Amino acid sequence: MHAGSVAKPLMGVTLLRLEAEGRLSLDDPLERHLHDLPEYARALTLRQLLQHTSGLKDYWALSGLAGQHSADRRSQAAALALVRRQDGLNFPPGTRHLYSNTGYLLLAELVGEVTGQAYPQWLAEQLFAPLGMAHSRMLDDPFAVIDGMVPAYRRAGDEGEDRHRYRRDPLTSGVYGSGNLLSTVPDLLRFGAYLLAADIDGTALLTRLAEQPEIPGEPPPAYGLGLSLGEHRGLATVHHGGANGGYRAHLLVFPGEALVVAVLSNAGHLRAAAIAEALADQVLVAQGRLPAPAPETELGPDEPAPGVPALGADDVPPGGAPEGGHGVVTGMYLLENGLPIRVREVDGQAVLLITGSPHALRHDGGLRYLLPGGQGVLAFRRDRRGEVVGVRLELAHERLDGERHAPAPLSARELRQYTGEWYSRALNTGVTLVADDAGGLDFRQPTGGRVALAPLRRDLFLEWDTADFIVAFERDRRGRVRAFTVSVERAQRVRFERP
Repeated sequence: MHAGSVAKPLMGVTLLRLEAEGRLSLDDPLERHLHDLPEYARALTLRQLLQHTSGLKDYWALSGLAGQHSADRRSQAAALALVRRQDGLNFPPGTRHLYSNTGYLLLAELVGEVTGQAYPQWLAEQLFAPLGMAHSRMLDDPFAVIDGMVPAYRRAGDEGEDRHRYRRDPLTSGVYGSGNLLSTVPDLLRFGAYLLAADIDGTALLTRLAEQPEIPGEPPPAYGLGLSLGEHRGLATVHHGGANGGYRAHLLVFPGEALVVAVLSNAGHLRAAAIAEALADQVLVAQGRLPAPAPETELGPDEPAPGVPALGADDVPPGGAPEGGHGVVTGMYLLENGLPIRVREVDGQAVLLITGSPHALRHDGGLRYLLPGGQGVLAFRRDRRGEVVGVRLELAHERLDGERHAPAPLSARELRQYTGEWYSRALNTGVTLVADDAGGLDFRQPTGGRVALAPLRRDLFLEWDTADFIVAFERDRRGRVRAFTVSVERAQRVRFERP
């Protein structure tokens, strides 16, 4: 099955081994090994790419904006061409941590330059064969016939149909480095055992892979050189998940307990990480290393219905809500840095949506809510009439105030200044903006994709339900609308202009 981004620790291992051989340094600029790069990418270091602090716009997000779907054929060459068309980064390198598959796509090309072997070939000869991973490969041809390969499915009920019906959810990508690892559970267990046992120049491999970036003013992001760092019921873990098409995967390693758990699934609704943790509990309880867990309070192994966050046991909010219920704080808020956030009530719990990502909120009394994992606090503000009109987001490194907004429908005359044909050089694609009957805009892609946008204020529109897909228009000196940018979580400020 596809193991998705479980491929990322393979890249960390590859670069550490090449560094130990003296063929590169993780602190090398990218341009030392790769040529014909856009100017914005030349000084990025290999370490920044591995640790997701490069600021590179994510390839999968960019391809989605360009109108591609998961079942569309994608090649490594086309992906690289899309990356090279970009004109900038999401943020200055080293100043933030934001997951980006693009870095690993470029690193796969770098391995080819450094070793003289294509990355899939290097893995096959230098890692898979020595470890006995006979059923693993990095897929570069999505239409290759592979013995034992299973198709993937999604549950049709996720679109409001009978939840016992399924549909094929294929993956036809030849883009590798960030994903496209094919493997089996026994092979992933062999790789996990290698992570536990191997060293690099006398230093434990897991110690090197756990090296986190130092980001000014921010806590460490719990991500190393291709591996996430965490804990489960007080025990330290390293892990990585994978999700692509209808495939789900998770590799979970307990270094102190010498335990490896691997999960592969060809059903897109399953939560591979929750299954891995449940399996680990069974082993650790049986060995007497952990007490039996409390009765289940978290969601089961199925992914939640659309719009419901997947909660860990520590994130499930207790009972309680402000006077009047969570509804008094639900709505859209625009923070002072220009980021919209949305608070919704889902099945009786408050949920914060930032760039489409859901975070369960724990009521902390009054109009205060705690973000999961101790990430911060949301404190809401009332006016003299007692209505909630604003919010303060308190994070470890900053405090941001925001005002509450309702949709501001525009007249047909006002919408005409935004409608028509637009073109993005960065994506090499055009889109059409069409006024809708609700006073907003339809963002229409040539491939049939559509996003309904509601106006938050003049020149600022977004997909309202998720607080994602932000469209900000720009005007010339005469006040005419001449361009706009689209921002999603992993690809920000992608520019469109009148053709």
